[in-house]
Amino acid sequence: MTSTLVLGMGNPILSDDGVGLYVAQRLRATPLPDGVDVRESEVAGLRLLELLRGYDKVVIVDALQSGREAGEVVRYEARDFAGGHRYSSAHSIGLETALELGRTLGYDMPSDVTVFAVEAVDVETFAEELSAPVAEAAERVIALVRAEVGAA
Repeated sequence: MTSTLVLGMGNPILSDDGVGLYVAQRLRATPLPDGVDVRESEVAGLRLLELLRGYDKVVIVDALQSGREAGEVVRYEARDFAGGHRYSSAHSIGLETALELGRTLGYDMPSDVTVFAVEAVDVETFAEELSAPVAEAAERVIALVRAEVGAA
């Protein structure tokens, strides 16, 4: 049986940065196919290795600030992150690099990684609420993720 992880990422107290966590919480309350796990994480970089290992497919939901229209949803594949992305900082490594490192270390890493990124309005204000455009986008992402894992 194929195993799939839906991973909502973000910070629950930095407004729109919590969109991935919100989507994961909502998805957990809906029927999903057997073999689909839903988890939340506030970590990135090397810390992702333990979360991702052992799954065939991973779907990540996270906030993004790239200058697009607020609430725009962009779908990426892991290879799109080669060379760094939001998942990179001075204290961590990029998603593609983490996956490559895991494979080099002999970990059973997923071969299929998809990221749904939501263009955030605010990831700096201490607030547990999403902005209106991001909250609306979250509902679209829930449907997109359900389709991605075969639950639509």
